[in-house]
Amino acid sequence: MLVASVSFGLMNVSVKMLGTMHVVQVVFFRAVVQLLMSSFLIYRAGISPWGNRPKWLILRGLFGSMGLVGYFYTLQVMPLGNAIVIHYLSPMLTALLAMFLFKERVKGSQWAFFLLSFAGVVVVNGLSDAITWVGILGGLAGVVFSAAAYNTIRHLKDSEHPNVIIFYFPLVTFPLSLMHGLAFPDSWRMPEGSQWLWILAMGVFTHYGQYFMTRAYQREQASKVSAVSYAGIVWAALFGVFLFGESYQWGQYLGMGLVLLGMALNVRSSQKA
Repeated sequence: MLVASVSFGLMNVSVKMLGTMHVVQVVFFRAVVQLLMSSFLIYRAGISPWGNRPKWLILRGLFGSMGLVGYFYTLQVMPLGNAIVIHYLSPMLTALLAMFLFKERVKGSQWAFFLLSFAGVVVVNGLSDAITWVGILGGLAGVVFSAAAYNTIRHLKDSEHPNVIIFYFPLVTFPLSLMHGLAFPDSWRMPEGSQWLWILAMGVFTHYGQYFMTRAYQREQASKVSAVSYAGIVWAALFGVFLFGESYQWGQYLGMGLVLLGMALNVRSSQKA
């Protein structure tokens, strides 16, 4: 999950660099690149792309698509750090859904550590005039659908190859985003110059992030994996400083320490009998 968080961090940078493009168009191009990569890897592995439980795989793709639109929209309309604040509600919601859907046990101490990490996220990013209600609502919708998608991956852990689970994500996203383009052609435009490179980078980083995240959710409890995902706030802070000119005060670096402390304590707590 740590490797996945780095990959998703680089994906976030790519999406931010494509901020002048319509969010659904960004989702469309990501789906194209990921669909090509997934198809090649499935072909090379000699496995069927359709899986054993297509209905659940389609649900994974649908939930993931809706979560992606909400998340990318928030990335485009808010500073990187502020968008990550909203996105990191998803680990707690993922663990909560896993309790009800799969009877996964989450200790009281783990909830305390989740709150510690989230408190660190809030301290790191704080409140900003750049936050809008539209952005918040878009981000919250993305959080709900993302949590549902992660638990669907967990449900498919014993029946599907990770590359098949990844394949269904762009397989569902591609036609949905294409229909939007056909319905609203004036909102789309062809990428220019370096945008093509950022599109390629976004697709590649997405694929590897999805792969390692899928493997993590297949091998461990959702609460443990989602706790580790909080490491992404560190990459967001670093990329924000060095690439987008965002600045942080000493108290915000303390917040980063709270994020990592909560993550480490959560994983340690979940490993104990």
